[in-house]
Amino acid sequence: MSLEALAPPRRSVQDRGVREYDSLRRRTKALVTAALVAMVASWCLGGAPARADAPATYYLALGDSGAVGVQAGRGPTDEGYTDDLHAALKARRPGLRLVKLGCPGETTTTMLKGGICSYAAGSQMNAALDFLKRHRGRVRYVTLSIGVNNVGCMLDGDLACGLKGVGGLVTELPQITAGLRAAGGGTPVYASMTYYDPGLASWVKGDRATAIASVPMLDAFNGVQRAAALAGGFKVADVATAFAAHAFSTEVALPPYGTVPLNVARICAWTSQCARGDGHANATGYRHIAAAFLTTLT
Repeated sequence: MSLEALAPPRRSVQDRGVREYDSLRRRTKALVTAALVAMVASWCLGGAPARADAPATYYLALGDSGAVGVQAGRGPTDEGYTDDLHAALKARRPGLRLVKLGCPGETTTTMLKGGICSYAAGSQMNAALDFLKRHRGRVRYVTLSIGVNNVGCMLDGDLACGLKGVGGLVTELPQITAGLRAAGGGTPVYASMTYYDPGLASWVKGDRATAIASVPMLDAFNGVQRAAALAGGFKVADVATAFAAHAFSTEVALPPYGTVPLNVARICAWTSQCARGDGHANATGYRHIAAAFLTTLT
């Protein structure tokens, strides 16, 4: 037997290349399989791969104590109409953020010039304009409740007192609505509101004449509200109708006051005016105000 016959068979360069290719293919397949298994596991345990968050959108709430949810005996709360409205709007627009700039006691004058609450921009109006300009195109809703502190005593039946605030309301409210619309542009839906009538509480105190006389005063006030809203491109949430402001003819039982007109009953049940002499809405009243805004905005 020759030495050549005892030597191991020679492998060609081509054979070695085939073996290396097969080995690389097996390793690559194993790595890909492992990666796929890990990816599937992560989906099952943690959801789909993360995506970059969409830019935030905003609901800007402006105005007086109603805009920050003040209730009798309490400061600003998270149970106001803006909170309820935000929850309803967010269900339709996930990621919608609520920004409250309201100020308890604010009038149209102080909203424009400042003087009650502290704002870096000097006034609530300036703060609102700044926010709208910096987030132009991302503010979806703007609500406004302002003016009742101008003429609050009129709604309580004091006509002479109320007339003192009418002049400022008539000239300043249109400035506010038009200015907000100019700063925010066409993207947001803008809405203000008519008001309910705390003066109706006089009925349960035995002064029916004052309660009845308060309604036309409310109508005059709400007429200014509507005119300023329309001039500024705002919609109007009809809160006065939600509170049945004119419904003297429908009577309901309301403990402990007995049988009273529906409009009186709603003031007593939805605000603290009858029980505590405080016209702020309670949680129930704020929910009804929010519902009036929601109908208007959507």
